[in-house]
Amino acid sequence: MSVDPAKLAAHYGLSHKNTLPWHLGTRYDAAGNFLPEPGNTVVCHLVSGSATERALASARARYQAMPDAGKLAFTPVNSYHMTLFQGIIEGRRKLPYWPSDMAPDAPIEAMTAHYLKRLSGSQEAVRVQAGCAVCS
Repeated sequence: MSVDPAKLAAHYGLSHKNTLPWHLGTRYDAAGNFLPEPGNTVVCHLVSGSATERALASARARYQAMPDAGKLAFTPVNSYHMTLFQGIIEGRRKLPYWPSDMAPDAPIEAMTAHYLKRLSGSQEAVRVQAGCAVCS
């Protein structure tokens, strides 16, 4: 099935909302630059130069070449990752993103210690095996 990028962009470029994007000002700015977002999350970055990284970078480049691409914020290739454990983020200090047994104003450092203590009680090691994310 062939996709016409111009038609796709025309459809998704239309805004059906009158509200600003959810993460504008916290995750990225109005120019599409990503902002620091304090927290504690465990991620696994893609292997630099791998086939998966090249395939995702190629897809990113195709999106960037589409009309209305300026309406999107593109993650830098060197930041591509998979989240293994979603901890907490400074801007999400309420349920379900913040543990009910911790004060909503607890410092990030205290939250990191809290998670480390809880995770250190695990008897089994977490094993992750990555395969081909984009196979030809």
